Amino acid sequence: MNKMNKTILSVCGLALALAAFSSCSNADYKPLDNSVYIHGAAADPLRTLTIGDNEVSTELLIRTAAPVAQPVKVQLSVDKAALEAYNKRYDASYELLPAEFYTLSATELTIEPGRVSAPALTVKIKPFSAELQKSGKKYAVPVYISSVTGADFAPQAAERTFVVACDQVIKTKAIKLEPTQGMRVMRPEGIQTNTWTVEMRIKSDDIRQRYNNQSFMGFGSGIPGGGEGSGFIFGRWEGEALQFKINGHDGINATVKPESNKWYHVAIVCDAGTVRLYVNGQPSGEFQNAKFAIKAQYKEFALAYPRSATHPYRRSSYYMSEVRFWNVVRTASQIRQNRYAVDPKTPGLMAYWKLDDGAGTSFKEYTGKTPALELYSSNQNLTSHWVDIRSDQD
Repeated sequence: MNKMNKTILSVCGLALALAAFSSCSNADYKPLDNSVYIHGAAADPLRTLTIGDNEVSTELLIRTAAPVAQPVKVQLSVDKAALEAYNKRYDASYELLPAEFYTLSATELTIEPGRVSAPALTVKIKPFSAELQKSGKKYAVPVYISSVTGADFAPQAAERTFVVACDQVIKTKAIKLEPTQGMRVMRPEGIQTNTWTVEMRIKSDDIRQRYNNQSFMGFGSGIPGGGEGSGFIFGRWEGEALQFKINGHDGINATVKPESNKWYHVAIVCDAGTVRLYVNGQPSGEFQNAKFAIKAQYKEFALAYPRSATHPYRRSSYYMSEVRFWNVVRTASQIRQNRYAVDPKTPGLMAYWKLDDGAGTSFKEYTGKTPALELYSSNQNLTSHWVDIRSDQD
């Protein structure tokens, strides 16, 4: 066979293969104008409602791409499996909201002849109970197109689920630490890890350029006399910079410039050599250092070093809540979604102080894996002070 004949046969074979693929595609996928979908699900299948003291609602629209010639009935449900699929795809941790806290205006909608949409579906969410508010869990209502009947219509696979998420207003207390006060605890056993995440919500009432070394946390190895190279995470305001130092010397400054009397959620993540900083759920700095690839120990937890003769730097009062230590890497999505509360049973959470006690000098740890934090003072001032806070009033 000559080269020309071989070429002709190759071209013909390619054409036949493309025709077969096209035929197969047409058999497997219905045209868009024969599909039923939830409007907006293709671009972003999540809508977040803020849950406070009153019932809230939102509307979803069930559509087709072209007018229908006869009635098309769409069956709707709240589907746990659809929520689990969403969580897996988008690195989320939503749980199904208990049925008594939501209602759907209908479970069947009809698209009438000549129209491209059914009447709007209304999803209503009731205020949360005290138990749900304190759980730290993230709840959602996954609306799912279960089935379609009438004509030759079918659900569009990628657009048949829409998640209505609940961002509850957290109303709680936070501790106020005077300049001579701090908190600390020694864990009986050190946490050995080369991957970790530290989170907290914090505010200072006086951040100034000339105030250096305004330290607010130090998680260390517990080795007498120092041992910073064996495990040390240090946070401070260095003038007007928000700064963290790791293992004594290596540091990272947030790209965000902090302000006085403003709450910040800060998270620092170590991924066996890479350190990332987040402020209010958004990336705010990154650097790499091979030293973090080795396991270190974290046994001593101190927050807000008091001003004293040997540590004269502290100038302002600090406010704190939601202090957490993990022995796993938390993703950007997980950090962003859980700034105000988290489920204490979440895997990898080794220490969790909400600091919402409202009284006393010993502050509850919520995982049961680490002791309570204890208030201490450089001038014997052991009176605790508290403020009321809301997640929607930062």
